[in-house]
Amino acid sequence: MPGANGTGAFGETLSTPIIAGPGIGHNQTFVSIGKFDTRFEAESLLKYIKSKFGRAMLGIMKTTQNNQSKNTWSKVPLQNFSEKSMNIDWKLSISEIDRQLYKKYSLSQNEINFIETNVNEMD
Repeated sequence: MPGANGTGAFGETLSTPIIAGPGIGHNQTFVSIGKFDTRFEAESLLKYIKSKFGRAMLGIMKTTQNNQSKNTWSKVPLQNFSEKSMNIDWKLSISEIDRQLYKKYSLSQNEINFIETNVNEMD
């Protein structure tokens, strides 16, 4: 995904990341997130990045265009993206994944409402 994205406004959408296969590289203006053994895992990460929950957590530390620092991503919890994940069913839609994440992290209804109101949906 681009190393610089948006303005840093909380809840903004990101440029849609791409899933690159073996042998694909990029220069330093992009950032790679994850290395997976299966396409399912890569697609699950893509759904997580598109989720309102994931981007709300990113928005806590992303105050500029910069996506590249470890600090920017430091509040985004790591996930198990395998098909055998015990916590999240990654086969579901992004909105259904958000509901599972809200439950997993015991968010209050006020916190859920804040995210749902202030984070833009991504396709």
